[in-house]
Amino acid sequence: MKKWLRNAGIVAGLLLSAAASAEVTLCDRLATHPDDPDRNAAGLEHEEVDLGAAEAACRSAVAADPRRAREHYHLARVLYYGGKIEEGMKELTLAADAVYRQAIFVLGYIYSDGKVKRDDCRAGELFLRGVALEHPWSGFHLVDKALAGRFANCPFKLTDEDLERAMRLAEEHVTLTASGGRVEKLRARLDSQRASAASGAK
Repeated sequence: MKKWLRNAGIVAGLLLSAAASAEVTLCDRLATHPDDPDRNAAGLEHEEVDLGAAEAACRSAVAADPRRAREHYHLARVLYYGGKIEEGMKELTLAADAVYRQAIFVLGYIYSDGKVKRDDCRAGELFLRGVALEHPWSGFHLVDKALAGRFANCPFKLTDEDLERAMRLAEEHVTLTASGGRVEKLRARLDSQRASAASGAK
């Protein structure tokens, strides 16, 4: 863990944080995700992104200033959508290593959905990092996958307090529109599992 923190610190020193890169670029306008908590533009859903224009803008933004983690994440997003998976994953990993919260979450999501290479334990570690950085959807997916038993064989162990913290993070920061009822249903699942566990312990 200490080695990872040292490496992350080195990368973070090379890449500007979201707060330090407030300028809105064309890449931001064309490739921002609406659920990115560090976005500086309104954001577009997948089907709204003009992949060709966004890729060109984000390549230009990264070339102009390679230190900007957000642009690396945006470039990763459009490359992944465009089927350029390997290059997209490299850009995404770079942004995640630079502690860009949305990149950490998305990398975890990709490892959890199995479309590239399923790795539940790696996904869980990334979601935990996201929760530590107060990324709302990281909290949602940590609880969702934990309730599904996806982390049962992982080296880390989640306590009830860990799950409650993650759940509250999602409840307090995911909007009703973005949730579409998913956060509320997850809360019901978590409470139901707790009630069953308490009943079985009697």
